[in-house]
Amino acid sequence: MKIRLTIFLFGFMSISLVGQNEDKMDHTVGYHHIFYSGIQVNTHGWGFGFRRGYHQTVKRKLLYEFEFTTLKHAREVKLLPADGSNGFVFARENLAYNLRFGIGKHNVLAYKPFGEGVEIKTIYTLGLSTVLLKPVYYYMIYGDTPESSLERFDEEKHNVYNILSSGPYLKGFNELSIQPGIFGKFALNFEYAAERASIRSLEVGVVVDGYYKNVDLLAFADNYPVYVSFYLSLQYGGKWYR
Repeated sequence: MKIRLTIFLFGFMSISLVGQNEDKMDHTVGYHHIFYSGIQVNTHGWGFGFRRGYHQTVKRKLLYEFEFTTLKHAREVKLLPADGSNGFVFARENLAYNLRFGIGKHNVLAYKPFGEGVEIKTIYTLGLSTVLLKPVYYYMIYGDTPESSLERFDEEKHNVYNILSSGPYLKGFNELSIQPGIFGKFALNFEYAAERASIRSLEVGVVVDGYYKNVDLLAFADNYPVYVSFYLSLQYGGKWYR
C-alpha cells in the first residue's frame, strides 16, 4: 500500500512539474489577446500609440493600431533673439499632426526561454495616414513701425527681420486642413517583461508616409509628399486568454 501511494505521489509531482515547465515555455503563445500602448521619438518629432492583437497561429497575431505623431521639416531652425525672449522657428508655414490607423501582424522570431529573457518579433502594418495642418502665425513688424500685426509667413514679402515673435499657439486651429494618405511600417520588437501576463517592450522601426501632394511645412525649402521616419518606442500593456 505504501509503495503504491509513493508511486502515485511521485507520478503526480512529475506531471505537475512538466505542466509548470510547459506553462513557462508557453509564455506568449497561450495568450489569445494583447493590448499595449507606447510613446516614441522619431526623426520627425514624437508621438504615442495603441495596439490591439488577436491570436491567429502559434507565432502570429493580427494587429490593429492607432498612432498620433508630429511631423517636422528636417531643415527647421529655431532662432533665439538677443534680448532673451522666446525663440521661434523661422519660416514655418504649418504645424503638422499625423494620425495613422493600420492593420498588420506580428511574427515571433525567438520565444522567451522558459518565460524568461527577451522575445523577439517582427511587426509590419499598412493603413491610412491623415495629416492635420494648422497654420502658423507670427507677430510681424515693418520698418520702424513699433506696432506689430499677426500674420502667416509669406515668403514673397517676409524675412527674418520682419518676425518679432511667434503668434499664439491656438491661433489657426479654426483653419485646419486635412491631407489623406497611406503608410507602411516595419519594426523589430523586443519584449522583456518578467511577468507572464504583462508586456514591456522596446521597439525600433521605420515608417513611410505618403500623401497625394506636398505637405507644406516650411517656406524657402523643398516640401515633399513622402516622409520616411525612423523611430524608437517604449511600450507597456498586458495579455489575457479568451
